[in-house]
Amino acid sequence: MEDEKRPLPSPEPAEQLGDRPELRSGPALRFETSRHPSGAAVLHAIGAIDDDTSADLWIELGIWSEESSDLILDLSGVDFLGTAGLTSLLEARDVIGAEGKRLRVLCGGSQAARRALQVTGAIEEFDVLDRVPDEPLGSRETVFAVPDPGVRLDGSVRATGD
Repeated sequence: MEDEKRPLPSPEPAEQLGDRPELRSGPALRFETSRHPSGAAVLHAIGAIDDDTSADLWIELGIWSEESSDLILDLSGVDFLGTAGLTSLLEARDVIGAEGKRLRVLCGGSQAARRALQVTGAIEEFDVLDRVPDEPLGSRETVFAVPDPGVRLDGSVRATGD
């Protein structure tokens, strides 16, 4: 067979992968866990929550909701939160809530997560924390804020009719 004689393609050297993030190794979404002093399980999501990774989020939330009746999902390490991720979050909230458990969301400094929650209106569906409860105020991260409708993004006041 002719195909068996063809050499396998060699992997690209790492320095050539820098321009092509889709070829870098490693998961697009990873999780780290910790315990809050109050006993809540804290699930730290790091990366992108999109069509390819929303199922991973769903599974992790399911696993950790079995470990604790109080779960905090820390999205401060999320650089993209798509509609599939939002759907997984809403479904997980419903399932966890139906079990009498609590899911809270921490956006931290992730503008992508906060913006996705705000733009879609999903922020009204969650108990969104600016910081983990009882964390010292000095360690609080700056959060993304949506300006008042009468103010432009640069902070100037909008004239009527703008």
